[in-house]
Amino acid sequence: MEEKSEQLRLTKKRLKIQKLHIGQNIIDLAPKTNQKSEDEEQVELILEEANAYGLRQEVKETAEEFLKDNVFSKLSAYVIAYNKWMG
Repeated sequence: MEEKSEQLRLTKKRLKIQKLHIGQNIIDLAPKTNQKSEDEEQVELILEEANAYGLRQEVKETAEEFLKDNVFSKLSAYVIAYNKWMG
């Protein structure tokens, strides 16, 4: 009987820990999703501004070259590419 009680206690403890981890994973995911959406909006604004000067494609291609190196975030790559062309 004591063994079953100990197993039940351990099972409840594991379940509690799993619930905490699942909740934390959901919380961690939410800000990243929002940040990505904001970054995408910023990238689109950069491309629209570049388009006003006829440089949309050039900025896009330059940013994609920066992204191949995996050094910059997408937003950073587009900002740098924009500044390079508009500089």
